[in-house]
Amino acid sequence: MDEDGDDTTPSVSDLAGREPGEDEDVYADTDLDALPEWWRAAIEEHEAFGLRPYRPPRFSDGELVPPVLDRLEVDHDADVRIVGKNVTPGDAWSVLVDGRHAFDIGRHRDPRGYTVYELAASEFVAGVADHVGDREDLRT
Repeated sequence: MDEDGDDTTPSVSDLAGREPGEDEDVYADTDLDALPEWWRAAIEEHEAFGLRPYRPPRFSDGELVPPVLDRLEVDHDADVRIVGKNVTPGDAWSVLVDGRHAFDIGRHRDPRGYTVYELAASEFVAGVADHVGDREDLRT
């Protein structure tokens, strides 16, 4: 809603009629140098390919995904990825830890264009920790 109480969320028909890359400048009032490197690189990549502005993925609680993945990789000395292979809208994606399937996670796009993974960040972290713990148990 805007300051007058009008709904400013674009309708599906408004969005469907847009050409690729046609969107508001979501970074117009943002100091890009103040953003983390991963965010700046993603913005530049989207601009280079004429894509709509980069909107970082989030967990269901709103926490940004890339910093959580980075933190998990450092904490567990492991490669942590969320991947979709041969998926269609509505399919779960896979969480891989060092290339091995840990668990599945649902995802969707919200009306603003953000990918939302359907777990809170704390639940995701616990799932990775459980998998890493199971992996460690197998080594002993």
